[in-house]
Amino acid sequence: MADTGRDLLILKNSVAIAGAQENGISIDNSPVDVTTIASNGYRTLADFAGMRSLDISISGIWADKVIRDQAMGTTLLLTDITIDFADGGSLSGDFYLANYEENGAHDGAVTFTASLQSSGAWTYVTAS
Repeated sequence: MADTGRDLLILKNSVAIAGAQENGISIDNSPVDVTTIASNGYRTLADFAGMRSLDISISGIWADKVIRDQAMGTTLLLTDITIDFADGGSLSGDFYLANYEENGAHDGAVTFTASLQSSGAWTYVTAS
């Protein structure tokens, strides 16, 4: 069964980021290479991740100043970010506001894009 994109929500302080039209996440579980000479020329990876990271991308129509104010401020570590998945699962943790961009054409709405990068461990709760 498919889910609608509007059901994937990025929330700041339990409120969906205003104006968001597209939300995306990318999880990286980079492996640890434990290849040795005894591996006979084959790569061998440990059964755990050496580094785990999660990146969030958001784009949409500018509707309020919350993310812009955060980007212009001195505190770029956001400790109140939650991702609500369409199936009822959720993920929460601390994220660094790595990038914010705002654009506007003379005949259109002001748009924005932002990217957030995980800082530390996150908590995933599977759908029930």
